[in-house]
Amino acid sequence: MNADAVIIGAGLSGLVDAILLAETGRRIIVIEQHAIPGGYLQQFRRGRTVFDVGFHYMGSTLPGRPMRQFLEHLQVWPRLRILPFPEDAAIEVISGPNRFAYPARFDRFHEKALAAWPGERAAIDRFVADVDGICSRFKWFALRRGVEYGSPLDLQWPGGSFADYIEGATEDAWLREALSLQTFNLGLLPSEAPWVKHALAFRSNFDRTSRIDGGGGALVKALLERGRELGVEYRFRSEVVGIACEGRMARAVTTANGERIDADLFVAACHPKVAVRCIPEESLPAIFRERILAMKDSRGAFQLFLALSAPLSSIGSTCVMIRGEEEAGDWPPLDVILVTYPCGEEKTPRGGPRLEAMAYMDWDIFASWGDRPSGRRGEDYERLKQEIARRMIARMRRIIPELPDAIAEAYTATPLTDAWYTRNEHGAVFGVSHDVEQQGTARPQPRMRLKNLYFTGHSITMPGICGVFINAFDTCEMIRGGDDLFRAVAT
Repeated sequence: MNADAVIIGAGLSGLVDAILLAETGRRIIVIEQHAIPGGYLQQFRRGRTVFDVGFHYMGSTLPGRPMRQFLEHLQVWPRLRILPFPEDAAIEVISGPNRFAYPARFDRFHEKALAAWPGERAAIDRFVADVDGICSRFKWFALRRGVEYGSPLDLQWPGGSFADYIEGATEDAWLREALSLQTFNLGLLPSEAPWVKHALAFRSNFDRTSRIDGGGGALVKALLERGRELGVEYRFRSEVVGIACEGRMARAVTTANGERIDADLFVAACHPKVAVRCIPEESLPAIFRERILAMKDSRGAFQLFLALSAPLSSIGSTCVMIRGEEEAGDWPPLDVILVTYPCGEEKTPRGGPRLEAMAYMDWDIFASWGDRPSGRRGEDYERLKQEIARRMIARMRRIIPELPDAIAEAYTATPLTDAWYTRNEHGAVFGVSHDVEQQGTARPQPRMRLKNLYFTGHSITMPGICGVFINAFDTCEMIRGGDDLFRAVAT
């Protein structure tokens, strides 16, 4: 079988890549080893309740902002019903007795921060100006025609971690913590998070912070519909196990069921390590292969999904990040818990109210059960999950006192679960870690050693929903050549 282009993986990036390449008239085949598309935007049903695995919210949905621009270009925006979070309380961060509600718009954040920390005007003004300065120079975030941009991969701005930046900017401990809690969006601690990436991820949450009616599944459905309109062919339950090469060119992919698909172009929208392992050793320099395979992956996650018997009155339609003090002897550690309580305006039938919570957690904690099949990992594994869930509920109870009595059913997932359903190495939420040690040319690049094999997805330039769109558009511009794609998206 032949195609113009083969995309490996039907996660968010693969679905976007397929549309952007099909726009050029290419015949596209997307190969996905899972039964359903979406990657971390997958949903699952328990009883009558549908839960989101990795979709919590997205920002930058106002006209002229990047997510809106991307979705409009893809002709997906009209297919979505956007549900804005409350203007003055979109994302709330809580640490002990301290609480700060981030508003949905960036200019309003500046005002609220000055009101909350009146003695820190210089630090807050500087932070806002620095964030704006970084974002205005990042090509696929600023999206302005007539501006000369460097490569998004260069990131030639002040380096170092966000901890380095904020500790030198203010001595107010709560202001530092309120801003630092947002490094959760990169799956990193403040000392690990690159300052530049934190600024981009931070800014992308605003203008306007929203959910989608139907959650991540609605976005996946809309992307699939648009792809099919353009003639994209999707192959599910089809695992790529080999990439045949000649010289410095990829020629075909082979699947676990023995099928071979020849093409002129290949895009790896899967974890880079998975793709590298599919390439014959003689087709890649050993030092390059070893460097990719040795890269540190991001953290996995422990997730708690609660079907509720009644709505919750003490938490609004928002996302909440909670940091709490641990009791002596608690293991494994729980740092920050992200709580999502989908808003009541969602009209898609979902079988009643629900709550979703997650905390980052290393693979090593669960590694001893990693070689056992799902559902047969034993009582010790189940007890550990139940204990972590108990601790998460106890912490959430401090701000949602009625929660324990409202729980009808509880379901859990670990990095082992994510590794099985997304095939990310060790259940890594963001693929290759975006920490300060793995930036610039030290990261996997869209264009690799084989001339017609490109990489994309959340392991590349930026993580998160907006980041994955940035990576997909950047990769596809390289493939398409010129700047026609950028000019079509930019304002």
